[in-house]
Amino acid sequence: MLDPTADRPTRPKLPLPLVVLAACAAAVAGPTASIAGAAPVADAAAAGSGAVELTLGGGGKAAKALAARGVRATAVAPAAKRGTRVTLPVRSIAVARSATIALRGGIRFATGRRSLRLRSMRVAVTATRATVSARAGKRRVPFFVAALAKGKAKLDRSETTAALAGAKLALTRRAAKLLRSRLAIGGIRAGGLGRLAVDARSKGGGGSGGGAPGGGPAPGVPQAGPLESEPPILARPAGAVDVTGAALTWRPRESWIQYVNTGEGTSVFGGATNGPIEGSPPLVYSFHGFPLKSGWYDAATGTAAIYFGGGVGFRYSGHGIDFSTANPEIEINGGASRAIFTFDGTDGTKYDSQRGVLVDLHPAAIQKPPGGQIDYLDVPATIPADTGASVFAGLYSANAEFGTLSVTFTAPNP
Repeated sequence: MLDPTADRPTRPKLPLPLVVLAACAAAVAGPTASIAGAAPVADAAAAGSGAVELTLGGGGKAAKALAARGVRATAVAPAAKRGTRVTLPVRSIAVARSATIALRGGIRFATGRRSLRLRSMRVAVTATRATVSARAGKRRVPFFVAALAKGKAKLDRSETTAALAGAKLALTRRAAKLLRSRLAIGGIRAGGLGRLAVDARSKGGGGSGGGAPGGGPAPGVPQAGPLESEPPILARPAGAVDVTGAALTWRPRESWIQYVNTGEGTSVFGGATNGPIEGSPPLVYSFHGFPLKSGWYDAATGTAAIYFGGGVGFRYSGHGIDFSTANPEIEINGGASRAIFTFDGTDGTKYDSQRGVLVDLHPAAIQKPPGGQIDYLDVPATIPADTGASVFAGLYSANAEFGTLSVTFTAPNP
């Protein structure tokens, strides 16, 4: 359980200065903060990108107390606020056994003519705890804390990334005391205040998958793929037979699911259904139930094309993402296998019922005789090499892993 009273940071055994790039030195100079039991971050900080989001509201004790006393939270530019969510851009990041993330912008709490401004905000993340500290006056204060379950924080030293989705956030005792003093109001106590999400990486880093959690898309408004020309329909060989039954399960990349669920998340329509809630964090990671429309299979060439209805929507309006993927077309065609969807979208993902290749598929050769049921299970999927014509252009790099698809179908003997 999170103990809001345990908010005093311990000093590192070796108080190493945080070495930063020259462009970021003024913002994050000084010793790195350490969390109890954690080794100090030893790596030099790199210029960062991404964002940290604080959702300040909900049914927690501190959130209710602030709302009851008319305390308003506003963003200090370049941070931005939408509803109860404050988004602070990442200035720099250092990752070792723990991560230290310096932020741009700040938060201002105000009521009447009194206010308290948090500046030089910083997030320290370990395997079990995240602490958001800030300067309020001359001192740095641990303002918010979140206790983390095992595996909740995703820290990657080699890629210089840190990701955390939907952790419960609490106001610390020191922060509550400071708010009472600066705003001249009583009744503010430590306790639940909202949620914390971290999506940070080194600028230009993030490996083959880009730079969000686990290699997810960069935050902000994405650059949607142009889809200037739709892919051709796979030609049906003369000896092909009609598919008589089929089932499709789509399991996108887990970090994409976690990323988009930091916003409004996913939705299904047209007969598609959600898979089970699973994993950490517990979310819907797979989709099935796509109704079969038609299909064919050619035993001589080992090729097939199966056409489904229904679809899945993805929405993260705070980052300009709002699009749907519908009517899956699964083409089994050796090294040219792929999954084609029809895209509709708005905001930074603008499409108008356009067909496009979502992923390339890499199926193993089927060793079964023609006729009966044919299974392609957990087929690896990757972002197309030609990302200039992909819906994920600007979000993921070419050939980046993007989950799996499983398709099972039945076809009679020719």
